[in-house]
Amino acid sequence: MIDPFSLTLLSFFAFLTSIISAVVGMGGGIVFLSLMTFFLPLQVIVPVHGIVQLISNSTRTWFLRSHVIKPIFWWFLLGLPLGAIGSTYIIKKINDPTMGYLLIALIIMYTLFKPKKMPHLTIPYPGFVLIGAMVGFLGPLIGATGPFMAPFFLRDDFSKENIIATKSSVQTMGHLIKIPVFLSVGFPYMEHSVMIGLLTLAAVIGTKAGVLLLGEINEKIFRVIFKSALFFAAMRLFYKIYISVSAISTV
Repeated sequence: MIDPFSLTLLSFFAFLTSIISAVVGMGGGIVFLSLMTFFLPLQVIVPVHGIVQLISNSTRTWFLRSHVIKPIFWWFLLGLPLGAIGSTYIIKKINDPTMGYLLIALIIMYTLFKPKKMPHLTIPYPGFVLIGAMVGFLGPLIGATGPFMAPFFLRDDFSKENIIATKSSVQTMGHLIKIPVFLSVGFPYMEHSVMIGLLTLAAVIGTKAGVLLLGEINEKIFRVIFKSALFFAAMRLFYKIYISVSAISTV
C-alpha cells in the first residue's frame, strides 16, 4: 500500500500533468506514468494509470465536446476492440515493449523531420479504424499511446481545439478498453480504489484548469508547443529503448 505522503504527492503530480495534457494535447500522461514508477510497482502502474487517464481524457472531451470531429471518433472506436482482443492474448507473454516504443518514436520523427517531398500523415477519416486497432493493441502493453496518435492529429485542417478535443475523445476509449483487458488477467482494481479515487479527482481539477489555459494560447504557439512535446516524447522513447537494449546486452 502507498503511504499518505506519497499518495498526496502523486495526486499533486496527477493535477499538474493533467494541466499539461489539456494545454498541449499530450505529454502529461507520459510524465505521470514516469513519476508513478517512483511510488508503485510496475504491475500496478499501467492499470491504475489507465483509470486516471480515462477520467482525465473524458472530462477534457466533455469540456471541449463541441470541437470533437465525430467521424474520426466513430472510425477509431470501430477498430479499437480488434486491437484489444489481440493484446489480451499476448499481454502475459510479452515482457519487453521495445518494438512498440521504436514504432512510436519513428512515426514521431517522420512527422517532425520528414523532407517536404514526402507525404504528410494526413489520413482520411476511415483510416482511423487502423489507428484505433493499433491503440487497442499497444495500450495495455506500453501504457501511454498519446505519442503514437499525436502525429495523425497534427494537420493544417484541425484547430488547436479540434486536436485536443478529438484526440482526448479517442484516448478516452483507448483507456476504457484497458479495463476489461486487465480484469481478464485478474488485476484487483478494488484494492486500489482509494488511490484511484484521489488521483482521478486531482486529474479532473487539473484538466479544468488546463482547458481554461488552452483558450488563451495563440494557435501558432500551440503548434510549436505540440511539436516540442512530440520531440521530447520521442527522445524519451529512444532512451527507454537504449536502456532496454543495454540491459539485454549485459546479460
